[in-house]
Amino acid sequence: MNHADKGDKFDVDLAVKDARPNEFDALMIAGGLFNPDALRSDQNALGFAQHFFREHKPVAVICHGPQVLISADLVRGRKMTSWPAIQVDMRNAGAKWIDEEVVVDNGLVSSRKPDDIRHLIER
Repeated sequence: MNHADKGDKFDVDLAVKDARPNEFDALMIAGGLFNPDALRSDQNALGFAQHFFREHKPVAVICHGPQVLISADLVRGRKMTSWPAIQVDMRNAGAKWIDEEVVVDNGLVSSRKPDDIRHLIER
């Protein structure tokens, strides 16, 4: 998707239902409106994300990506940021929402939008 418009199509290398999380070193959950919304209702995706937290592997989320972590009950007590429109959802799920470009909390990196990623590189 390109915001709310259909974007380019890409071949999938591996579906979440077929992926083994122990074969991956880190997890990045992209944002946008529709990708996280689809993932948050997929039990395979939620279980995949939960594995990374259980194993203390790095996780990064951007924009609306934290919605997946909300549905997987993984944001409680974590300092995070996100697209501002979901800050109430983040707080209701127990996150300590901060309006900053990039927030790092014990292996969890969150950012509000793609333009903010440069601040992570500058750190």
